[in-house]
Amino acid sequence: MGIRGVVILAAALILLGWFTLGSFTYYNSPSAVNRLIALVILWPALLVTLLLPVFFINLRLRDDEVVLRATRQSTLAATFLTLCAWLCMDQALTRVNAALMLGLFLVTEAVLSTRGS
Repeated sequence: MGIRGVVILAAALILLGWFTLGSFTYYNSPSAVNRLIALVILWPALLVTLLLPVFFINLRLRDDEVVLRATRQSTLAATFLTLCAWLCMDQALTRVNAALMLGLFLVTEAVLSTRGS
């Protein structure tokens, strides 16, 4: 499958993910279980949404292992944003927490990218 097929598939998955999250939050009350389900739906929606721009940035910068690097980076970014949403739901997100988590994810990406080189 070429780049055009990947873009079409990713666009369909993006629409499906955000439509699923939107319809779930619209039709269900915000109970504790429903919040966790919304976070579970949010993670893959963010993952696929971030995958395309990260893929094209990595395609522009490097030629080797673009798909694996883009998948890893978008997974880390989606995990960071989902954790921030979860902490925000519990009213536990502060600037210090966000900065510490961001630093942790940046160090993780730096270690993984240098280990692969």
